[in-house]
Amino acid sequence: MYALKPPTPTPQSARPLRVVPKARAKAKPRRKTKPYRAIACETVAKITVNAVLSIAAIGALFQLLPYRSSQEIKLQELQAAVKSTGSRVQQVQSKFSYYFDPSQARESMQELTGRIDPQRRQIVWKAPAPAAVKALNPPNVSDRAGN
Repeated sequence: MYALKPPTPTPQSARPLRVVPKARAKAKPRRKTKPYRAIACETVAKITVNAVLSIAAIGALFQLLPYRSSQEIKLQELQAAVKSTGSRVQQVQSKFSYYFDPSQARESMQELTGRIDPQRRQIVWKAPAPAAVKALNPPNVSDRAGN
């Protein structure tokens, strides 16, 4: 039943709109704004920050100079050590082929351990008697001239 009724308008206030005249006051003199003042302050702030950062960076570099020189000294010591070990490496590389050559395995094992091959015969040298030495040596030309 209420759904079919047209909406009733709400009564609005009957007061007339009133325009309030503004009181004219004396016009205050406006300050002349300096449009470049803000830009100048910003530029000075940027230059100040950059100067502080530059000074900090230069100070850090001066603190790193002694560290750099000590690192250079260590590098020179390491390079000298590399040169000295280079000769040792060459010696080891030259012996490598000898120690790992299968055809020379017996000789290298005998050299390293001091053992002798069991199939090898040991030769014992004896000093010959003085008379036997004369008999073995042919007479010299000077000996023939004297006889």
